[in-house]
Amino acid sequence: MRVVHAALSAILLFFAALQYNDLDWYYWGFVYLVAAGWSLMAAASPERLRSWPPARIGALACIILFCLGFVFLAGELGPGWIHNEEAREALGYLICAATTGFAVWDARRREIAPSQRGSA
Repeated sequence: MRVVHAALSAILLFFAALQYNDLDWYYWGFVYLVAAGWSLMAAASPERLRSWPPARIGALACIILFCLGFVFLAGELGPGWIHNEEAREALGYLICAATTGFAVWDARRREIAPSQRGSA
């Protein structure tokens, strides 16, 4: 799974780099960098996502904020959404929430000892 998280982090870094020509590049670049950071942490040291309180709380707070951003902009989704910047931003929030949620879920999944998985 470390390779998957590293790949997701690289994709999110690429998304951040693509913001160079956007008027609000500083905001969206930061959003994608934060999500990339959580994926990178899941790849490099997943134990920190489950045992270090700032990481646990920060990741969950980011998931909530990403989901709120998606809900706020989701009304823009509809026919022709690809030509609507707010609709694309809604999907950006959704991607960030999904990758961060996956990082947290995988870190917690790894916490379960292999012997407990078989007896459940």
